Amino acid sequence: MSSVTETQVSFQPAIHIPRKLSGLVDFFGEFHQENPGRALIMPGGKVEIIFFLEGNDLTEFYMGSDDASDRGIRKDSSLIFSVTNLPQVVTGKAIHIMLALMSPAAAMLLFGIPASEIRNKSVNPSNFGVDVRPVEDALRTLSTFEQRAEFLENWMLRRLERVGSAPEFVSFSQSLVDLCNDSRLVPDTSLALNLTGYSTSQANRLSKQWLGVSLERYLSLQRYRKALNLINTSMPLADVAATAGYFDQAHFTHRFTEFSGISPSQYRLTPRTGVDTLHV
Repeated sequence: MSSVTETQVSFQPAIHIPRKLSGLVDFFGEFHQENPGRALIMPGGKVEIIFFLEGNDLTEFYMGSDDASDRGIRKDSSLIFSVTNLPQVVTGKAIHIMLALMSPAAAMLLFGIPASEIRNKSVNPSNFGVDVRPVEDALRTLSTFEQRAEFLENWMLRRLERVGSAPEFVSFSQSLVDLCNDSRLVPDTSLALNLTGYSTSQANRLSKQWLGVSLERYLSLQRYRKALNLINTSMPLADVAATAGYFDQAHFTHRFTEFSGISPSQYRLTPRTGVDTLHV
């Protein structure tokens, strides 16, 4: 089989970046696609809240740790997805959703849910006492994406007004962002502890509460994300492994497969849209 670098499909999302929610919400997006197929969405360490709009025909929409009973047709109520460690699976003939892609901290700040409680799962917000039915109803009646994005942004801002600040997390999180954004460095636990000034136990407590996983696991995901971007270039896999900070290519293959569900070589052979959406 010849190598497939990237395959584009008819999948043009509408995107809005809510400046007032900077650092918490990456973007609001509306995705409308009528091409049948099955996709794996690579893990990115984020949390999503997804609202189903009109025109869905889905047979699978789940995270890796969902129960089998939750892997069937799901298109009638909103869902919170925690995409921390495993791919998200989407299968169907048509999809039409509105979503907010957020920092895992959003689960705690907006919904009062520690990120660790929804790791690799999709859940209905009502399971945690959050009634989003009025939001769903409003989104389905508004006529444009711009109106839906503005409505969501204002709803989230109102929810944030009800919660206190999180100074410990803000300081801790910014240090991790600085570390992971520095292309000269490979995310490492000892570097993170030096930057944050926290002990191992303090750092792990904050990481599990706000990011859903231990500090070591979070940084392992960041190494994977670095490798995921490199693997989409022509760089040999051995060089990808070294640049992303893995001991050797075997270590790289093991970790990449753990997060993606497929090996690096299989990933390169799989048609995909961008870095994250694999068409399988």
